[in-house]
Amino acid sequence: MHRCSVRRMSYPATITIDRPERMANWRPIGQVILVIPQYVFLHTVMNIAASVTAVYAWFSVLFTGKLPPGVAAFHATYVRYRARTFSYMAFLTDQYPPFDMKPSAQDPGGAGISVNISPRLEGMNRLNVLFRFIVPFAWLTLIGMLGLMFGFASLPAWVWIVELILGAVLIPGAVFSMVVWAISSVASILGLIAVTLTGRWPDGLFRWSAGWVRVDARLWAYSMLLTDEYPPFSID
Repeated sequence: MHRCSVRRMSYPATITIDRPERMANWRPIGQVILVIPQYVFLHTVMNIAASVTAVYAWFSVLFTGKLPPGVAAFHATYVRYRARTFSYMAFLTDQYPPFDMKPSAQDPGGAGISVNISPRLEGMNRLNVLFRFIVPFAWLTLIGMLGLMFGFASLPAWVWIVELILGAVLIPGAVFSMVVWAISSVASILGLIAVTLTGRWPDGLFRWSAGWVRVDARLWAYSMLLTDEYPPFSID
């Protein structure tokens, strides 16, 4: 296995992806199909559970300044599960992500991607947390902005305006994530061609595709109240 080059950062959520020296030519297409059960589970059971615990965590931190250890461990597991699923879907690794929901801040390994999080359990900034409740809705805010501009919004304009005002705290991070996602999508398409023909990921394309997974994981670690530190504007 070849270790993807990762610049060590001080951010509490660190993501390392092991790039295989070679991949079977069928994997770029095949893994998109194989990952469907994981993708469905992530966007149903895991998302619903994470939404409920996020509300509980918000009230807990807001009134006590503390994040319950059990909730923190589950949120870390959610962020890890999400990163594992997207990494396999983007054929960044050939190791199928396990259905591992055991709450843990430290990565147990065995998935070709390591997501380790050091949650802040005490002394969190309550004012920061007060406004961060709407962080997970940042993507909805961006969609609302496009809806207002182009008339595609399915909800009343005032709803999108309220979302825009409330979601301003995360817009820089969400916009950065969206830009990285767009670039990584192009990199993934080119990577699909390269891996299908040669069985290898070009370094630059792999870096951008893996970069979005890192950006997304950090954004969600912040939104799930695992840290007070705003996500860095970096793909490494």
